[in-house]
Amino acid sequence: MCSKGLFKRILPFFATFAVGLFIASFFVSISGPRFGLGERRMRRFEEMQRIRVDNEELRNENLRLRNEMESMRFGSGERRQFQFHMDEMTSPDVSVPVPLPPPPPRVRR
Repeated sequence: MCSKGLFKRILPFFATFAVGLFIASFFVSISGPRFGLGERRMRRFEEMQRIRVDNEELRNENLRLRNEMESMRFGSGERRQFQFHMDEMTSPDVSVPVPLPPPPPRVRR
């Protein structure tokens, strides 16, 4: 007898709950929240791809600059001698007028 009363109370509850979920499914998604994991993963993947491409470009540029530097250093099989002239490296004397400091403030008596 007790199970019959329990059955009478539980069956309408689950039936009402099922109908409520069915109606709510038209307006909102019943599945659990995703918290944007798919978008975050895609953004992270795209950023990692961009970083890889940038690193590859920088690596290629470094190699190009090294090769260019080596070709300048060892031009046509013989070592070039770089000569620096001190007169070209020094700057001419330029006199810059120094402004005078402002006069001291007047003391009132």
